[in-house]
Amino acid sequence: MTSHVYILRDLKHPRFKIGKANKILARARSFRWESIDFHQSLGLRLASETDAYTLEKILHRTFRLASVDPLEVVASGGSADGASEWFSTSCLPRLLQYLEDNQDLHPHVMVSGGELAALLERQLQPSQADVAREQLKKEKEARCIEREAELIAFRRTQLEGLRASLKVVHPKIAQELERQKQNGNIVGICDTSMGSYLVLADTVPLPSGALLWGLKPLSTHYDYPRGGGSIMSSFSQMTWLEGTISKVELPRAHLRDDSVSESDEIIYEVFRKEFEWFNQLQRIPEEWISAIFPHGLFLSPSSDDHQSKRAIENVMGALSKVRCR
Repeated sequence: MTSHVYILRDLKHPRFKIGKANKILARARSFRWESIDFHQSLGLRLASETDAYTLEKILHRTFRLASVDPLEVVASGGSADGASEWFSTSCLPRLLQYLEDNQDLHPHVMVSGGELAALLERQLQPSQADVAREQLKKEKEARCIEREAELIAFRRTQLEGLRASLKVVHPKIAQELERQKQNGNIVGICDTSMGSYLVLADTVPLPSGALLWGLKPLSTHYDYPRGGGSIMSSFSQMTWLEGTISKVELPRAHLRDDSVSESDEIIYEVFRKEFEWFNQLQRIPEEWISAIFPHGLFLSPSSDDHQSKRAIENVMGALSKVRCR
């Protein structure tokens, strides 16, 4: 197996390195390709590793007096790896003459600096596999950018559709709220762990099937591409001889807290006037509403349930105060 002795010139300092390697560029990489002047370097191809080792040792011994202090090599930016194998360029002409004069003793084939530089250039050029990987990477990045742009455009379409749909629903809810105001049925807002509710009441018991809140959830439904919901998504009502109490679920967007989404922001924007008015209403304690609507069902409270009776009295009392203003 052939092997090499290399003579590599330092690019910035007057010194060269004598070493042995089966592959010169692979060895030179360990002390940085960019630090070597390959055009001014050369390689010696020998018949075997033994011949290469022998010639390397002979050259080291023959020109030992021209060796550069390893500490100086490291201090001037050289690698500690093989730092003892550097020699002053002052002896380079005699070394080249020695090789020429002793070709018969150390048979070798010269690898010129031009050949080494060309070999390095080919080494640095990306392979077809590297080019393909880089192209694939660019295509993936382009697809990611394209998908992101598509998502942004679709989200914009969603929000525009949401705003348009809400503007259709808004007049219905505004009209119903105005009707409840005129009738004096709005008691206040109840904030619970399950959400917020508009609390309505009337001292008149409604007949079976009649509702205090005049809009069904589907009447307040809005939709947009791949989405939808209801502004007033549910309601519950209880009626007894003394009157009727109803709770209507409000959208989370009316709270305008830190967790609101883009959709909630648009809902708040369209219903700003109503939501700001909700926040001015009196707050109804959660325990009152929980006692009246224990499971959120259309049930009448038990006649012997003292807690429910007390809660009903409190709500009706709050209604009286509102109507007296």
